[in-house]
Amino acid sequence: MHILAMDPSSVAAWILWGLVLVALAGVVFALVTDDREPTIVLAWLFVILLLPVIGIVAYFFVGRDFRRQTTKRDAARTAEAELTTHRLAPVLAANHTFSEDVTSSLDGTPGQRIERAGHHEGGMVPLPADSVRLYFAGADKFADLLTDMRAARRYIHLMYLIWEMDRLTAEVTDILLERLSAGVEVHILYDWLSSLPYKKHELKRLADAGATVVPCYKRMAQLNYRNHMKMVIIDAEMVYSGGMNMGQEYIDGGPRFDVWRDTHFRMTGPVITPYLALFASIWRLNGRKEDLFADYAPAPVVHAPDDGIAVQVLHSSVSTLFPTIRDVFVVALTTARRRVWIQSPYFVPDEPLITAMCVAAASGVDVRLMMTGLPDKKVPFYAAHSYYRKRLDAGVVVYQYKAGFLHAKAVTVDDDLAIIGTCNWDIRSLILHDEVVSVFHDAGIAKDSARQYEQDIADCREVTLEDLETLSPRERVRNSLCRLVSRLL
Repeated sequence: MHILAMDPSSVAAWILWGLVLVALAGVVFALVTDDREPTIVLAWLFVILLLPVIGIVAYFFVGRDFRRQTTKRDAARTAEAELTTHRLAPVLAANHTFSEDVTSSLDGTPGQRIERAGHHEGGMVPLPADSVRLYFAGADKFADLLTDMRAARRYIHLMYLIWEMDRLTAEVTDILLERLSAGVEVHILYDWLSSLPYKKHELKRLADAGATVVPCYKRMAQLNYRNHMKMVIIDAEMVYSGGMNMGQEYIDGGPRFDVWRDTHFRMTGPVITPYLALFASIWRLNGRKEDLFADYAPAPVVHAPDDGIAVQVLHSSVSTLFPTIRDVFVVALTTARRRVWIQSPYFVPDEPLITAMCVAAASGVDVRLMMTGLPDKKVPFYAAHSYYRKRLDAGVVVYQYKAGFLHAKAVTVDDDLAIIGTCNWDIRSLILHDEVVSVFHDAGIAKDSARQYEQDIADCREVTLEDLETLSPRERVRNSLCRLVSRLL
């Protein structure tokens, strides 16, 4: 009788808080049983217990761990792995002798450990590239890309995190419209949330003209996950990948920066096939039924030992069992004999990378980190500062690039290999995003990467322990808070 006499608003409030408590208990249970770093779990518990309603909502959108094992997810991973294995079997068989010879030649080197770790965690064995060209400026990359697109005969696959609407995209759109009118098929993947600020008139024109345009990760439960990959595949004859998105600032720096320093590459040969398989997988993952691998894969071509440049393609994301690219970075640091030179616009590492960097530098390896000194995003920039002291104490050399914005994602290991692709040294790229890199087991490419690094140093300012001593208490607190926010994943 007393309950019946209660104010309906009070009853609703009790029900609401009851639901909040149930949700809170569920989130806390999920966190304490999760196989994530304790620092991340504790950070989320702190936020959720301090601000229950806001914390639960934030956890739903940006905190859930989709890498944790479930029967359904394990089955999906197994099915995808089996499909990828089936798709790649012909090119792997045709180049078996080449791959075996490469792995044998790496015996006893850091490259051997990197190759084994990457392959064991789901990446490719080394495959041959008939040619590789590195780009250190957007003007060079896009000049070649536009030329190649104009010559396309069968298809053009494009995948970018960001597709802007500016002078470059206008030129790209005109080329694609002309190729569509000539019967060339065009398939475009772009990240929906990252491209949200940009108008879609050109993409709509392309879709109306016959291109298939697909936004990635548009569902509510996917909003925390980005397709951070960039690739263009043309006629199964070439692939472009690296750090550059589809936007004019990658050529001229845009209105905010005098220079946009980035690294990209163009490859030909059998190594294209893993990129095509990855494109087809992301295509299907985002709701499309067409099999873009079966219809567009190149015919396998046999390559004998030494017939090509050895390249190992690695992919990782929230849906893969292992953070493969992160783990390869750790192996590079722990096995290098002479140097590990790192370029990344952001530096928000996880604990394994922090430890690996410090141990490598303390043991005498020349570990250098170069990141941007002119930020496009303030939170990761300030968070990076909170990681500097321990790195500097261990002997890591830290540079900030001051000529413009540094967006390159490259690692040079000794004189033997370079790792170049889309993955930043921040925890989102390392753990959550769809990323792809190529490991170039080639001394010539490693030399080119190191030479560019040395040229970039001329446009950098080295960060010292004395610089950290000049930070005010407010700046230290700001950096620490940004670091805390960076752990909420």
